[in-house]
Amino acid sequence: MKFRTASFYVPLILFTLFSNDIQAQNITATDQKYDSTSFFHNTTIGGQWFMAYQYGESSTDTINSFTIKRATLTVKQKISKIFEARFTQDITLDNEGSDAGNIEMRLKYCYLKTNLPDAGFITSPNIEFGLVHRPWVDFEEKINRYRVQGALFLDRNKIISSADFGVTLGGLLGGKLESKSDKKINYAYPGKYGSFSIGVYNGGGYFATEKNLNKIIEGRLTIRPLPNVLPGLQFSYLQSYGKGNLVSSPDYINSLGALSFESNYFNAIAQYYQGKGNYLGDYVDSLGQSTKNNGYSFFLELKIPKTKASLIGRYDDFTQNLYGNKVSKRYIAGISYFFFENSKIILDVDYLKKTGSPDCWLGEVAVEVCF
Repeated sequence: MKFRTASFYVPLILFTLFSNDIQAQNITATDQKYDSTSFFHNTTIGGQWFMAYQYGESSTDTINSFTIKRATLTVKQKISKIFEARFTQDITLDNEGSDAGNIEMRLKYCYLKTNLPDAGFITSPNIEFGLVHRPWVDFEEKINRYRVQGALFLDRNKIISSADFGVTLGGLLGGKLESKSDKKINYAYPGKYGSFSIGVYNGGGYFATEKNLNKIIEGRLTIRPLPNVLPGLQFSYLQSYGKGNLVSSPDYINSLGALSFESNYFNAIAQYYQGKGNYLGDYVDSLGQSTKNNGYSFFLELKIPKTKASLIGRYDDFTQNLYGNKVSKRYIAGISYFFFENSKIILDVDYLKKTGSPDCWLGEVAVEVCF
């Protein structure tokens, strides 16, 4: 297996040197705590690794293997009170083409984040510029904490991407949550009345080049209606509009509504989606026109009291109207154990029924290591 070492270390070294150089130039009398005398001052390094043993049946083969499902290494630099930078390397195992079996590295995030002053009801606003978060996946992953099991609903069905080249504006609504209930819940988006994220992107995702001149506009609005009574309850709406990432530029429009809840006892999210085309541009008919698609998903995590274990269940139903309706139904069930903050081990089964294809199933023992 080829391990492209230079593709990781060279950008990492340049990133660290560049960010510390900027930091040194921006120290003022009122910003003395950002001292650049230490090489790694205000720098954090973290990682997230997904490793698994899998056994099951795909549509064509029997699966019986140990694998690295995913790995990321992230460097963050606090340049000043206003500016932050992030560099995340994404490590994957190539399973297709002539390079199958190679370990590949690519960028997942590489952006400058600017923290802006509050603007009335909008608090903690910020702008990411570069290779940035798109509005939905990061939000959902903070509720469904089991990306180690597999991609989430819209991501798995190629409707949206988690990251892209562009610019994202995000923030909280009404300040931060101050509820005394659910004290142990660390809300990733702690806006008292909700949060928002909106941006403009190339559209092809972080792993694709721009193939047309169009841009995608995508935005999420989340409302927390009862912050003092049920702080874990949120309603979210996502809207995307643009063109698929092909030269022919097929239409790409999607809408998502979601209801989520976080508590000490369980996390849950229900979502309904309908749209036309997808961000890759390959949900089209024989004439190259985008086809309609829709679906819904339910996820539930039951936290076993007085333990670090949880039971999880998920159901995805997705219909792609391409040369007749192609319906996929996915059933996921498992049990997890957290051994260090968000690090966990999970035993799960994933069963897929898809129109026109044999049923597939996969059982696995997966380990997620976060540091």
